Amino acid sequence: MKVLHVAASLSPKWGGPTMVIQGLTEALVKRGVIITIFAPFRKGEECVVPKGVDVKLFPQSVFAKLWRNHSFTLAKQLKKALKEFDILHIHEIWHHSHFSAYNAAKFFGIPFVITIHGELEPWSLNYKKLKKRIYANLIQRRILREAKAIHAITNKEVESIRNFGVDNKIVVVGNGIDIEAFRSSFPKQKLLEYYPELKSKKIILFLGRLHPNKGLDILIRAFRRVVESYPETHLLIAGPDENGYQKHIAKLLAEENVAKCVTFAGILIGEKKLTALSGADLFILPSYSEGFSISILEAMASGLPVIITKQCNFPEVEKSNAGIVINPRIDELADAMTKLIGSNEIMKEMGENGKKLVGEKYNWKIISEKMFYLYQEILAKE
Repeated sequence: MKVLHVAASLSPKWGGPTMVIQGLTEALVKRGVIITIFAPFRKGEECVVPKGVDVKLFPQSVFAKLWRNHSFTLAKQLKKALKEFDILHIHEIWHHSHFSAYNAAKFFGIPFVITIHGELEPWSLNYKKLKKRIYANLIQRRILREAKAIHAITNKEVESIRNFGVDNKIVVVGNGIDIEAFRSSFPKQKLLEYYPELKSKKIILFLGRLHPNKGLDILIRAFRRVVESYPETHLLIAGPDENGYQKHIAKLLAEENVAKCVTFAGILIGEKKLTALSGADLFILPSYSEGFSISILEAMASGLPVIITKQCNFPEVEKSNAGIVINPRIDELADAMTKLIGSNEIMKEMGENGKKLVGEKYNWKIISEKMFYLYQEILAKE
């Protein structure tokens, strides 16, 4: 079986979708699937190359500012190469690479699957609302309706897809992580070598893109309340700055008078990310909108208790007593942080519960099996 995956980006700065594509394709290769990935890239940009996967990168064009990640060469090569594959798997929507992949699939009559990656959640639809509404009516709904299957990550996402006016086959397959990567932990001293200011601190970790939908505004305001009760608390914000949003966060920190209690770590990958996860005491993701965060899974696999919003679409966190699920409100977030920071016993219990949950249900070996069967089912009907 030969499958071509088309991504909007393979840059680590792209966040969750890049990590999902890497984990899923590496796991599918282990099942004997021949995988190639096509993706656009910016000059000088670092890109992820999954093990065992043939990755082909194509430069973005000057029109990328008008249509995100636009690439003439990617579109051209898709028209040449797609006929060699059995299935096309498109990741994310709205982007030029998505549209180019659809056109090539129609040209060759190749069945295709689309993974939405949370792009139809209410907050996401309201972000740049007018452009998306026009594009949806002209192009996007038609593309989704012609897919052999739409891959949703959660049951909540199924609801969002249906509300968008799409009535064809939807398959729910969650995200996963490479459990083995989180088996070994690093001593807290290792984290202090990178960030000496964290010495003797209770460390709250945010790991994700610095973007308006991640809820950093309410996190900063809630964090101020926590510092009033627990001044030894420190917030480590790790992730790529998107469109200069870090300046806005820095301004909020100054307004709340907690800038000295916060460290911006930038994007963390590899050993540095594992060190942060090992050294932190608590993980927080207060998103207004989320598909299904890989960062939450990584935190839980590392034994961290988590505080997330309902919009993270992970109710099992609460059911498994692996953390606290809240509404994206300052008071609820402050109360949850205060509760956990004040009790090492509760944090330890939640951390152990989360580690167990991820190990049993959210590893790529299990997830890739479901996707492999979906591919087989589609090909059987062709």
